[in-house]
Amino acid sequence: MVYASDLTDAQWQRIKFFFARQTFRKHSPRHIINALLYLSKTGCQWRFLPVAYPPWQTVYYHFRRWIRSGLWTRMLRALRRAARLRAGRHPSPSVATGDHRDHRQSKR
Repeated sequence: MVYASDLTDAQWQRIKFFFARQTFRKHSPRHIINALLYLSKTGCQWRFLPVAYPPWQTVYYHFRRWIRSGLWTRMLRALRRAARLRAGRHPSPSVATGDHRDHRQSKR
């Protein structure tokens, strides 16, 4: 079954090299990422992942591994950078944010 949250072939092509060095016994990284996207999109609980995806424990295990190793962050940074470049923007977002409200106390 294919869900609307699943990666397209083009999206998978952009990120598959991040997982090339890893070995997976039973489930492909694409299938695991599709499960993570489903969780994110629907807000469902881990234990309520549809049976079309790998077991929630498998998805959770790999997600935690990717977070701890820094792979997930590296992938997201690369995707953000590529999206910004495609949009004609600087590859790194500026750090400057601010609250532009006037915080001066009015004296009455």
